[in-house]
Amino acid sequence: MIVLLAVLLISTTTLGGVAPRAKAADATTQSLQDQISALEGQISDLKKEISDLSDKQANAMDVKTNLDALSAATGQKITVAEALATQLDDQIEKTTASLAEKEEAIKTTFNKFLERLVVSYEEGEASYLSIILGSEDMGDFLSKMDMVSSMLEYDRNLKIQYQNEKTDLEATKAALEEAKVLQADVIASLETDRAEYEALSNEQATLINSLESDISAANAAYEEAKAQENALDAQLQQYLYELAEKQRQQQQQQQQQQQQSQQPIDTTYYNGVGFAWPLPGNSYISSGFGWRTLGGYSDYHLGIDIPAPYGTPIHASKSGTVVTATGHSSYGNYVVIDHGINSDGVGESTLYAHMSSIGCSVGQFVSQGEVIGYVGSTGYSTGNHTHFEVRMNGTAQNPSLYVSP
Repeated sequence: MIVLLAVLLISTTTLGGVAPRAKAADATTQSLQDQISALEGQISDLKKEISDLSDKQANAMDVKTNLDALSAATGQKITVAEALATQLDDQIEKTTASLAEKEEAIKTTFNKFLERLVVSYEEGEASYLSIILGSEDMGDFLSKMDMVSSMLEYDRNLKIQYQNEKTDLEATKAALEEAKVLQADVIASLETDRAEYEALSNEQATLINSLESDISAANAAYEEAKAQENALDAQLQQYLYELAEKQRQQQQQQQQQQQQSQQPIDTTYYNGVGFAWPLPGNSYISSGFGWRTLGGYSDYHLGIDIPAPYGTPIHASKSGTVVTATGHSSYGNYVVIDHGINSDGVGESTLYAHMSSIGCSVGQFVSQGEVIGYVGSTGYSTGNHTHFEVRMNGTAQNPSLYVSP
């Protein structure tokens, strides 16, 4: 922001030193400066608030993204678990069918076995005995004895076999039923997890919207404070311009008196020489004139930023009188030079900010190219550079229209 101090300032700065904040020439200037300083503090606080809110919103967005990813992954797990449950249902159905078939086979075999038992009961051991006694010889007898034993053993083994198969099928079916219950529990647990992730995601979405509203409100407050500051700044600049104009008129009167007495007149101040690049050898512009976005808030940049190594000499863009050489919360150590009125009747001035140290003092006349300070990063700055402004009748203009490397 631009804050031109009173033209008539008291300075105790030595060349190359840092000038202290000068006392304003009158109550009007001091009042405007105090109001602007208060707004500077408010704007600084709002910038920090906007930055903090933006960080919180970014964190909330990251959390929501992770929760949405967890919800999606859980949904995929549920899909797989449901597919497995379907397979278990199929296996249970097949096992049930096999069990029914096996029970039918056992029932048939068991009925035959009962029939044989009935015959055995009715005939006693006569049936088996008749088979044995009907032997023609000893070999036939032994053979029939083996046959009867085999028949009895076969019936017994067949019964055991079918009973074992039935037991196995029943155990398999029970295991499948148990697995189905467990799978249902897994699906229910996954559904609970997914619901929890979705609820947490919705909470983050609500927080994001709330933070967005807070950021909008803080931005609005910032813009309002910035507008108030600009208005006061313009008012102060106009007032100081009028003071400077009175001083110029006094200087003109003195020059006229000198001219009448045949004394030499220093016309350098009004020689109409154009503007020169303030940092020879450093031509890069890191931030141009106009609107820009910094840390989540918009700012209208009233000059250009020229990066250069720490301590690089800063030169006066044009001859003139130093009207400000002091410290500022945003500009850091900065200098304002009044270049007088050009041939079109427009008052010209330039501003140089973020100096590591100031090399001139208020009221000092400096020639074009003279060193007025040194590059630094004081005030609201993120690196060594010079913030350079050109003003016409107190209004900031694009410096690139007047100077080039």
